[in-house]
Amino acid sequence: MKKSVILSLSILSIVFVSLIHADTILITPCDDMYTDVEHSTLPPEEGELWVAEFQPAGHFERIMIKFDIEQFAGQTIDSASLNLYRFLGCPQGGTTNTNIYAITEDWNEETWNPHIHVQFDNYVWATYGFNVNGWHSIDITQLVQSWIDNGLENYGLLIKAQTGSKFSKFYSKEYSNLNLHPYLEVNYTPASIGDDLIKETLINLQNYPNPFNPTTTISYTLPQSSKNAEIEIYNIKGQRVKTFSINRFSDSLVQQIIWNGKDDNNQSVGGGVYLYKLNVNGKSKAVKKCILLK
Repeated sequence: MKKSVILSLSILSIVFVSLIHADTILITPCDDMYTDVEHSTLPPEEGELWVAEFQPAGHFERIMIKFDIEQFAGQTIDSASLNLYRFLGCPQGGTTNTNIYAITEDWNEETWNPHIHVQFDNYVWATYGFNVNGWHSIDITQLVQSWIDNGLENYGLLIKAQTGSKFSKFYSKEYSNLNLHPYLEVNYTPASIGDDLIKETLINLQNYPNPFNPTTTISYTLPQSSKNAEIEIYNIKGQRVKTFSINRFSDSLVQQIIWNGKDDNNQSVGGGVYLYKLNVNGKSKAVKKCILLK
């Protein structure tokens, strides 16, 4: 794993923070990998995360993921979810039932031996069963808040399969399609809430269906003081792919647009996670997440 890749993804996380409204932030991992003790001569698959605990096939892989959450110091979060894209499960079927633990020793993907399992605590912070391919969201609010409060050292989390669980494979942050990388979604209320923030909660920005293919309808509520507005859509790299200018308003304050999954050059964009942002009178008012399936 190259240092340049780690640097570029750290910058990507900063781009997310600059795009997203203060109460919703998406963070890519600073480190992610899997360990495989039984196959000591095989290197891990680049761009993949494996997890299993299945004796007949000799698979006992474990996933390690770490996020930088220093920006939330002193905050109380509303929710935190780990999002993973599963691209492959055991061909014989079955659910990969997993437990999530807090890792108890320092590590990074550059130096950790992938054939040694990392140490972890005995408390199960979350359980989750993976049985289909696609995006999965796991609630890890309690764990993230414990890291924020400094009651628990943030060495990242471990995903360990329960006994008898066949394998599931996910994309890691090294995978070529950035829109399918793992990410942590954190929602929180800032300690100080001003009048402008209270007004912004009335925007009611949303899209349906979500996930979608090939089109989705984005609806929003505009304040009566609106003079001009626009919807901007960004990919997971922080690049703007589509802009909808809203120069005329109907009598109804609730309006909508339809996005067909194409950019400003009328070219189809790739599948994955996208952010859509509502700007009103030159100011960002709300940002939400949508998922395009391909």
